[in-house]
Amino acid sequence: MSIINSCSLLVRLKSELPPSGPLPSTLQTLGGWYLPYAYPEYCHSHLGDRFTVYPLHKPPLVFLSDPHDIRAVLTTPSTDLHPGAGADVLTPLIGDRAFMLLEEDAHIYGRRAITPAFHQQMVRQQTVMLDDMVAREIATWPLDTALALHPCIRALTLRVILRAIFSDTDAALQPLHQRLMGMLSVSTSLILQEPKLRHLPGWRTTWRRFAKQRFEVEQLIYGLMNRRREESSSHRVDLLDMLLCAENADGSPMPDRKIRDNLMAMIVAGHETTTGELTWAFQLLAHNPGVQDRLIEEIDGGGEDEYLTATVHETLRRKPVFLFAIPRKVVEPVEIGGWTYRPGVHLAACTYLMHHNPELYPEPEQFRPERFIGETRQARTWLPWGGGRKHCLGRHFALLEVQSILREVLATRRVLPAGDRVEAPRWRSAILVPRSGGRVILRERRV
Repeated sequence: MSIINSCSLLVRLKSELPPSGPLPSTLQTLGGWYLPYAYPEYCHSHLGDRFTVYPLHKPPLVFLSDPHDIRAVLTTPSTDLHPGAGADVLTPLIGDRAFMLLEEDAHIYGRRAITPAFHQQMVRQQTVMLDDMVAREIATWPLDTALALHPCIRALTLRVILRAIFSDTDAALQPLHQRLMGMLSVSTSLILQEPKLRHLPGWRTTWRRFAKQRFEVEQLIYGLMNRRREESSSHRVDLLDMLLCAENADGSPMPDRKIRDNLMAMIVAGHETTTGELTWAFQLLAHNPGVQDRLIEEIDGGGEDEYLTATVHETLRRKPVFLFAIPRKVVEPVEIGGWTYRPGVHLAACTYLMHHNPELYPEPEQFRPERFIGETRQARTWLPWGGGRKHCLGRHFALLEVQSILREVLATRRVLPAGDRVEAPRWRSAILVPRSGGRVILRERRV
């Protein structure tokens, strides 16, 4: 498309879209990058439940925070709104054949092959392995010093998801763990969001290093796949087994490249999001000692996990790693909330803004797990795991893992703040994590 045609399309779209702030695209992009919670909040307070952001080099992005609009976005058929197109920032990490990036039958068959591995019964069978790994890892975390928890938690959750997927020993999976830790460090860089940076001096070195690490990770995964095929018998039934037996929509075997992409999708999604949410949880607990006291009392009592579960839910509401559900690309004209959206636009169902609506969640800036006790949230207004066909597959495993780590830490330690306030957010690929790594102080407590 020529520059003139692109400009004409943008002018036409602006006349048909919800209002936008007065800032030029460059400043809107910077606002979204450096103030990922605050900038949408500012736009929402000045422009209402529907507003448009015009990021550089990308289609207009319409933020929708009304529950009815969000529901409409998540339930509109993918023939009209393509969810996969909004997750292309992950393509360099997980590949272009991962089920979460596909549509229609290809997505359904890929998802169907993976779902059994994260069924609640399968998740419960992982409890002993999970608790053991968590206890051993957390025992090595230093006490009485300011500690950035994000790297520590990421190393642990990556180890856990690799064990869950491959059912192998830590020693056998250590080379893959080590190279993934290095490869995924690229997630903190703008190079994933802005492909043009990959060709500039300095950035080019970063991209080449990432490409080399990605190749090494691929070779290790292919090696694990081949070794599993060569085993004469196996009592394991894990995600790798399921994918090796999976079929495409036409009945043909799933090719190795597609298996590799699906494995990478679950590795990345299965530990990055959990890591981010746990880091936020410890930040919030450090700065809300009353909540921490009540949580410790429940853990020491050894009873039900009612307040622990409520704390996790409140963390998901207050500091989510996802600002919005996977953006949808408009393929066919669609009417939502009285507005007609046409091709050339992306729609973002902004669950963060909905979860901070004071009419739905009174005093939304307060961290109050009590709001999730004795009350059942409506599906239309409580969407921490996304919605529609592309809701989170591993939510049961993630909840179990978050609870296990919080319980293990608080059983013997108090979490103290290392700063004056909860850290501001920063982007890590498509998720939001504490900007300084979630610095806290862990102090041993007498039980």
